[in-house]
Amino acid sequence: MAQSSKHVAAMEKPNFLIRIVNRLALKPAINVFLVFAYFIFIFLMHVPCAKLSVFVEHHLSLPVYNKVVIGVCIVLLALYLLLVFDQLKKRADNRIHKIIYLVFALSFIIIHFKIMFEMNIEIIHIFQYSILAFLLFPLTRRFGAAVCFAIPFMLVDEWNQYINLYPGYVEYFEFNDVILDINGCGLAMVTLYLCGVAGVTTLKPLWKRPEFILIVGLTFSVFIAIKTCFIALYTADKCSNTWLVLNIIKEQQFFWRKFPGRDAVYHIMQPVEAIVAIIALALFYFGMDSFRRKPLLDKKDTF
Repeated sequence: MAQSSKHVAAMEKPNFLIRIVNRLALKPAINVFLVFAYFIFIFLMHVPCAKLSVFVEHHLSLPVYNKVVIGVCIVLLALYLLLVFDQLKKRADNRIHKIIYLVFALSFIIIHFKIMFEMNIEIIHIFQYSILAFLLFPLTRRFGAAVCFAIPFMLVDEWNQYINLYPGYVEYFEFNDVILDINGCGLAMVTLYLCGVAGVTTLKPLWKRPEFILIVGLTFSVFIAIKTCFIALYTADKCSNTWLVLNIIKEQQFFWRKFPGRDAVYHIMQPVEAIVAIIALALFYFGMDSFRRKPLLDKKDTF
């Protein structure tokens, strides 16, 4: 009996991730600062990181570079699965639900990798936005909210690349990257869930939650912008008052596109299918908040 009690106590002892989340939740002002500081870091590091990637690619050649990246990803995935297996052994609560979300989150990333990657280094989006979602989570203690509140950051980031950093070179708004960013956020939330980080104990109905209102608001705003021609889907739809054209590719578009000058065939996510995918992914991760328990929050908790 004593041994069983010790085992339960060991299971309930806050791990490193729980303690970080709890500490950030107790200091929301610092948490908000970290969120925006980290996003500014992402925002400003695009050009230096792109130059570094191009340098490595030219030094190794693209085929070798792709193999190196995929090799590193396989090693990291193996380490991640070992962590997951360890946590599933320690924490039996909602185990089936956790496994289902893990399988789906990893499947979304693998499908994206197979269909929408121009080159393997794009996987960096998973790491970039998983950290952002991790920083957003303590502000709400809702998994779906952390994913949804990251979406405006993603859209601003991709707009900056499309309009300011690489105008003309990038021929379409990179919804591929937005979907990959969401997948990274989702994987981060699944990881927290697997590691015992708890969400809120009470939830408002879905339609009253800020994250749901945000998704509906963004969808409605985009719909109005398209209808008024403030945003055009393609060059042929452009009007005199158009602010942003989402796709300016000149050649006829098919499901598969060959990357100019590279041996890469991939799918460009079109605006309408991207909007549907974003809404579907958001609703999918809302479901994580339905399985929750009391947060392990203790003001005396230390690292």
